[in-house]
Amino acid sequence: MTPSEEFYAALQAAYDHFNVGLFDCRLPPVLFTIQRQHGMMGYFSPDRWASSKGKNCHEIAINPIYVGRATLIELMQTLVHEMTHCWQHCHGKPGRTSYHNKEWSDKMVSVGLMPSTTGMPGGKRVGQHMNDYPIREGKFIHTCVSLLKKKKFTLPWVDRFSTMRGQPDSSLVDEHGVISEALSGLEYDLANQLTINLTDLFGGDLFVSDDKKASKKVKVKYSCSECGINVWGKSDLSLRCDDCDNAMDEY
Repeated sequence: MTPSEEFYAALQAAYDHFNVGLFDCRLPPVLFTIQRQHGMMGYFSPDRWASSKGKNCHEIAINPIYVGRATLIELMQTLVHEMTHCWQHCHGKPGRTSYHNKEWSDKMVSVGLMPSTTGMPGGKRVGQHMNDYPIREGKFIHTCVSLLKKKKFTLPWVDRFSTMRGQPDSSLVDEHGVISEALSGLEYDLANQLTINLTDLFGGDLFVSDDKKASKKVKVKYSCSECGINVWGKSDLSLRCDDCDNAMDEY
């Protein structure tokens, strides 16, 4: 297999596994893309793609900039989070753009992820920007375990220039005991495999340090995927195109 085939096959295998284990096979096929959008591990975009045969297809984007420094469970949380948006688009009533409403929140809980604006207990369950954390003994944890045991899942390729997110995700707050509590009933090897950073699995010397990244690029390009307008600035800015109401991607 080519590197592209290996990478996308891993995402497809995880999607299919969670579709069976958490969504009763009710989700349609989607098209995976790699998008370096600042501040987001991933996103769902309905009916983004069209085929020459007149069919439409939803998109789930994964951000390689953050995935490389994340953990397997964080990647799985991101995927299931976006799959829940897909479920709501197909079978429910989504809220306004980017808003996570009560229907979406209730579905997340039913699949074993607790929505939280902070990524920790006590956060609001609905809102514009949402994190989540695994529910102990929930379906999500059990389905992650079966993905590791039955499918021997791993991510075969990661971005060497990856970095940490500006704000911590739920799987990065072990000091609060959230992930430790959720995984406390698992075998040590399984819990360790889910929570160890991919950086460590691949070997830290493969990754480009933040110092080298900073010296390599002073300015980067930001582009709107809708109208194609470009602007240049320092890395890790959060920019939006007012005309299209879209976040601008960093290149």
